[in-house]
Amino acid sequence: MKLHLLAFAYTCAIFNGLSAFVIMAYSLITGAAKDLLTRFAALHWVTYSWLGAILILIEYALIGFILGWLFAFIYNKFVKES
Repeated sequence: MKLHLLAFAYTCAIFNGLSAFVIMAYSLITGAAKDLLTRFAALHWVTYSWLGAILILIEYALIGFILGWLFAFIYNKFVKES
């Protein structure tokens, strides 16, 4: 079974971006793991804030899209159609 390149890439982008956003939003709301996520945000180019959470969502969605498309492309090269 071959993977559809764009469908897999969009799925990875949505999952990757939303998971990073939800983790950061949960921390902003509850204060849980504030020190860890402050360091996490500092590794990127954002701050520990709601704007930073939105920028992390965009960054991780783009990374997820690129890596998802690349994975599906390589997978399709090696899989045999039956």
